[in-house]
Amino acid sequence: VERKIKSGLYETPEDFEYDVHLIFKNCEAFNAPRKTDQVIAMGKNGAKEFRKLFNKRMKAQENPEDTKKHTIPPPPNANKKKQKTTDNSSSINIEPVKLPRPITNRGTSSMSLTGILPTTTKVKPKSKSPVNAAAKKQREVETKSNVAVPLHQAIREVKDRYTRRQHKFLEPWEVACTKFFRDLMKHPWLSVVRTPKFIYHAPVPKIFPDLRHIYPQKVKNPMDLTTAQAKLEEGLYDGAQDFVDDVALVFANAITFNKDGRDISDHVSIAYYDASIHLLRYTRWSSLEHLQKYLADDKHVDEPMPDSLPPFSWKLTTANKIKAHDEMENIVRHEQIEKSMEGDRFPATWMENETEKLLKALRHQSDNRKMHFFIESNFPPNYAAHISKPMYWQLIQRNLKKRKYVKFGEVIDDLRLIFKNALKYNERHKGTDNVSGEAFDAAVYMGKKLEIAIDKMMLTISDRLGREKVDQSMEDRKIEADEAQRAKEERNRQVTSKEESSDKDSSQQSNNKTETLETVRVVNKRKIVQEMDMDIPFFDEDDGGSAQSHVEAMHQQRANFDRQQRERKTLHKLSLSFGALLYSRQVQSKQAKKWMN
Repeated sequence: VERKIKSGLYETPEDFEYDVHLIFKNCEAFNAPRKTDQVIAMGKNGAKEFRKLFNKRMKAQENPEDTKKHTIPPPPNANKKKQKTTDNSSSINIEPVKLPRPITNRGTSSMSLTGILPTTTKVKPKSKSPVNAAAKKQREVETKSNVAVPLHQAIREVKDRYTRRQHKFLEPWEVACTKFFRDLMKHPWLSVVRTPKFIYHAPVPKIFPDLRHIYPQKVKNPMDLTTAQAKLEEGLYDGAQDFVDDVALVFANAITFNKDGRDISDHVSIAYYDASIHLLRYTRWSSLEHLQKYLADDKHVDEPMPDSLPPFSWKLTTANKIKAHDEMENIVRHEQIEKSMEGDRFPATWMENETEKLLKALRHQSDNRKMHFFIESNFPPNYAAHISKPMYWQLIQRNLKKRKYVKFGEVIDDLRLIFKNALKYNERHKGTDNVSGEAFDAAVYMGKKLEIAIDKMMLTISDRLGREKVDQSMEDRKIEADEAQRAKEERNRQVTSKEESSDKDSSQQSNNKTETLETVRVVNKRKIVQEMDMDIPFFDEDDGGSAQSHVEAMHQQRANFDRQQRERKTLHKLSLSFGALLYSRQVQSKQAKKWMN
């Protein structure tokens, strides 16, 4: 490796990384058959330290302003004349070298290894006013921090800060953690295939810039799912426990941050608080289920937090696994199955679908040789003398289709009874080569497989019930908020109507006063006319005026009626033309689809 560096044979950092990793992999492959565990452990430790050193030096190379500058002497044969450096050693110190991100589907690295190694010559950037440049950069950073970053861009920025190793370089426990994290990210609330319902995938200040000052005051150790994943892929964790702690920290931080908002009935805070509690509980169940091989044989059990909250962190122990299994079983066993109507297609509901999956888990083609003992009711003649309640697979399937089961616990008990009866009846033939011995071995094998399927079903059902509970509470709060809004609008309308009625009453009173004055004037005028001694007949102007105003009102009403009739006819014509146009468009679309088919 040193000679290739001196000769400049490395074109990309990936080539250099591959060669160094190959040193340790060859050491492990050569010493594995000889069972030299000490040498193998030294090789694994060397590979781990190599990754850490290279990642550290690459960050220093990519961000020279944020980290200390590290210089490396140039190769001895680079120049004819040797130059003085701060390092007196003539060998190449590969410690400062750090590899960039490996080649992925997103693109390839065009960076060469020689570009990573800095020379002793330093070129100062030309800047007339460094103070103004620093202030400008500070303003740009401040402006960017005030703008919300799209989720996919925030995830990409987090991943770009870490180096992703190839899958073949992962340790077995890292592979198991990767599978656990992949299944966690398939959760309907977290899946990024569509827009996730709740966002835990990137740093909070990136997605919600309004919280960039408040969030650090409440959360001292921020963590997000993408950072935990990137750290796992780079190899920064010492074990599965550290990775699970970081994943749990994501939801624990969300609970801590949204607690105050929940206390003041903020709807967003309440939603994130409830969702984080459920996801923390689901993560605990899932991690203890996926990482069974790496559980410590310990009786340590993590107790719940105050206010009936799940533990914010837990140890990967067998005792915690048993407790988590009991929690899920208590939830699932007593849950009633949502049934469809008898005669409908089975399964019709999601609960019936889960029971169907549990049945089909025992009917894989690879298990036919072991499962054929338990499909039909082919019992020996003396079977009833030993077994009080015979049970077989087809009977459970018929009972499910007839909707005879009320709770999930009844289905689980009957399935377990199949293999329990087989073990009881065939126990005396254990270890023999006859049919009873084979049935006993098959019952042991299929019983274990049944328990695995039951654990998977209980995890799915417990998660679904918890999600429905949170969704229902969110829907209830939304309905309450809508009702409160409608009540507020109704109160505002009542106040407005009261004000309008009061204004109308005041105007009516003023009109009544005016009419009273006019009546007094007319009466006085009539008295004056009667007192006048005239032979010429006199006609009161008020009577003629009121008759004339009545005629004018009738003419006005007639004109309004005629105008309304004309507008109604015009609107009718427009409706007919629009309907005809829409019908013709639909006919044309139907003909075009028919022509394309």
